[in-house]
Amino acid sequence: MNEIEARSSHTLLGTNDGDRRVQAALADLLAEDGTVYIVSGYFTYQGYRQIRDHVVSFLERSRENELVVVVGPASDQFSSRIAYDLWSLDGYDQVSLYKQPRGLHAKLYVRDGPNPRCILGSANITQVAFEYNIELGLEMIRDSPDHPDIRPLLEWVDELVATSEPLRRRDLFGPVQVGSSFVNWSNKARLLPMRNVALRVIPILLLIFLFSGLFRFV
Repeated sequence: MNEIEARSSHTLLGTNDGDRRVQAALADLLAEDGTVYIVSGYFTYQGYRQIRDHVVSFLERSRENELVVVVGPASDQFSSRIAYDLWSLDGYDQVSLYKQPRGLHAKLYVRDGPNPRCILGSANITQVAFEYNIELGLEMIRDSPDHPDIRPLLEWVDELVATSEPLRRRDLFGPVQVGSSFVNWSNKARLLPMRNVALRVIPILLLIFLFSGLFRFV
């Protein structure tokens, strides 16, 4: 196998014992230089902790390395602790955080540069995805960012960034994040028949009413 063949491969990722894990692939994604793009529909602090050391090493290794993150800003999608931690690590303007409020559900992790690598699949950056869910992903290594397997993904993420907005500290204020969750779920509910919405909402309202009544007597 020559060097180009060795760097042009693909591997299935999963959560079974015999599979290569997503977090291992993310570690390798951050082990080389370039711009790393992270698009994760759900991005929790517990998931972030499992790759944080690799993020730190990536940023410290070269000031030319950049990290671009696109998240959904809702409280049930993104932990504000991640943003504050990344901002604290960003001493040389290497980190860019963006919000995409339109029901972000995509999962794409890709690095450009001379040795591009891509992870595409079902796994968010969450502990549940890393350790519990049945996930399926594809890890691709190619010899150039212009390779036809990589170029469309880089173009897609560039377009996503262009249509997203910079994440600000005010977006991470608790009530604002909860409001984003409410707007998200309201927009989704409009696409469902009213009967389906009622079947989901009424039990939740009943539980809230029941527990509020119980706490009144505690």
